[in-house]
Parts: sequence; structure tokens; C-alpha cells
Amino acid sequence: MRAEIGRRNRILLMVTFVLLVVGTLAVYSASSFISIRQSSDAGSFHYLLGHLQRICVGLVVGTVAYLLPQRTWRALSPWLFLMALILLASTVVPGNPFAPRIKGASRWVVVGPLRLMPSELVRFSYVLLVAALVSQGQVSLRRPWGFVSIAVLGMIPALIMIFQPDFAGASYLTAVMIVLMFLAEARLSHLLLLVLFLLSLAAVGILSSRYRMHRILGYGHPTEHVQEENFQPYQACIALGSGGLQGRGLGQGRQQRGFLPEAFSDFILAVVGEETGFVGATLLLSLMFVLCLCGWTIAADADDLFSQITAGGLTASIAMGVAIHTGVVTRLLPATGMPLPLISWGGTNIIVTLASIGLLARMGRGGR
Repeated sequence: MRAEIGRRNRILLMVTFVLLVVGTLAVYSASSFISIRQSSDAGSFHYLLGHLQRICVGLVVGTVAYLLPQRTWRALSPWLFLMALILLASTVVPGNPFAPRIKGASRWVVVGPLRLMPSELVRFSYVLLVAALVSQGQVSLRRPWGFVSIAVLGMIPALIMIFQPDFAGASYLTAVMIVLMFLAEARLSHLLLLVLFLLSLAAVGILSSRYRMHRILGYGHPTEHVQEENFQPYQACIALGSGGLQGRGLGQGRQQRGFLPEAFSDFILAVVGEETGFVGATLLLSLMFVLCLCGWTIAADADDLFSQITAGGLTASIAMGVAIHTGVVTRLLPATGMPLPLISWGGTNIIVTLASIGLLARMGRGGR
């Protein structure tokens, strides 16, 4: 049994390392053109250097997550969630100089060179908080009051995200919330009512926003408005299609040379598909599947409730990030900004993902 646990952790960490290497190559290829245009000092390495710095920070945070005992995480979970919630709320405070509007949304907290996306921290800390409350017997999701309290704790930050606005981030968090409730053995009737309620809210949110309506209409008519709301998905599909079976070759992609916006972050899978083809994109997603499979087996084999819920919730969060990014790039989902975990350029996402993997490895080791 111990040998099997060690082998699973080695697979988890080896796959993580390979994905970080692949991501570094992809970020460099996807960002080199725009780096040359925007930076005269670092040349084509401008975004790559920032990406490597974030990976180093993430590795340190992931190591700390691995070394800290579970009792420490349980004790810290309410404070981490409260801190993340305060940071998130600060992004919607009018006139906050530390939360500038970037591309029409105030989703980041910027202090000097430090730039954080609080929604990523909220999702991570919410998983820990729910696991701590349920495992310590403070909340039972079998009871209506316990179910409602956990739902409220998730919907408060989701509502704040809508005001940023970040409708996709709010949907992402509520999806993770539903998975956590399922893992915590909430009643299916309660979950069904919650899903119907959330779908009703989502419908109201879409119908009340012209921008969101355009996104949905563009998704329903993919061949129209290719110079407007369908521009990014259209260019992503061109990149994937032009890659063929084996791709154009590493560094030979064309779409990131001014055609595909956000090529090194929100649409990096399209770059991977163009340069390495269907084979390369499939191998990348297969590695992601192995990573998530390791996380699910850790959750299934955990000998305590805190580890089960935490490992399952963190794995679900990573898996949903992969699914949303892939769905957007392949036009299965409406366009939204969602990085591909461990691959895309983006500091907070990489750091939180590596912290999650560090915690998964800790729980996969067994013991408390």
C-alpha cells in the first residue's frame, strides 16, 4: 500500500513537472512576437521571464503547502478565506487605486509589481473552509441550515465577481461549490434546487447585460460577427485547424503573430494545437487527465474527511479550469478569459494550482 501511494505521488509530481516545461515552451512561442513589439529590453523573452518568476514563486508555495500539516490548514482556512474575500471585495470599491480596470473589468489587485487575482485565492480557500467546517462537525450538509450556510459562503464571493464583472469566474466558483457539496454528502434534492436557482440567476444575469447577450448570441451563430464578439474563437479555430495532425512545428505558429489575441493566456491551447497538431494537443490534455486522475484517487483513498473533501475539491477546480479553457478554444463554450492550468501565462493561477498540487501530494502521502 505504501509503495502504491509513493508511486501515485511520483506520477503526480512528474506530470506536473512535464506540464510546467510544456507550458514554458508554449508561453515563449505564443508571446515572443508581442514581447518584441512591447519590450525593447527583454526582447522576445519579456513574458517568458515573468512566467518563470511566477513558476518559482508557485514552487515555493507548493512546497510550503506540502510541508504544512493538515491541522494547520484547518486552522488557517477561515482566515485565508476572509483575507481572499476582503481582497475580492476591494476590487469593486469605486476609485480604489489598487484595483484598476483592465480591459473593462476590475479583477486584479495591483500593488507595485505585485498583481493578484483574488477570485483564484477565493476558490482555493473556499475549498479548505468547507472541508474544515464539515470535517470538524461544525456544519452538516444533510441539514437544511448547514446546506444554506455553505451555499451562502460560496455565493457571496460569486456575487462580488459579477460586479467586477467576471461572470465566468462566478460560474466557475459555484460549480466548484456544487462539487464540494456533493462530496460532503448533501442531499440530492437540495442540490437540484440549488442548481435550478443558480440557473435562474444566470439567466437573469445574461438577459440583463447587453455584453453577455452578445457573447451568447455570438456563440449561437459562430459564422457571424467574426470581426467582433466571435473574433477570438474564430482565430482559435483557424489555429487548431491549420495545425492538422502533427502541427506546423515548434515556434512556427502564425496565429499568435498579431491574429490571435491573448494567445499566451486565454487561448494557449490553440497555439499548442497549431504548432504540435492534434497529436500534441491530445497528449497535453491526456497529461491533464492523468494529473486529475491522481487527484481523484487521492481523494477516494483518503482516510479522513478533511482530506477527502479538500483533495476532491482542489482536483475538481483544476479539472474545471482545463474543461472551460478547452471548451472555449474549441467553441464548445462561449468565449471567456480562462487560463489553462500550469500552461498559460498568469501568475495567480499558476501559484494557486501549484499550491493545490502540493496539498494533494501531502494528502496522497497519508497521515495528518
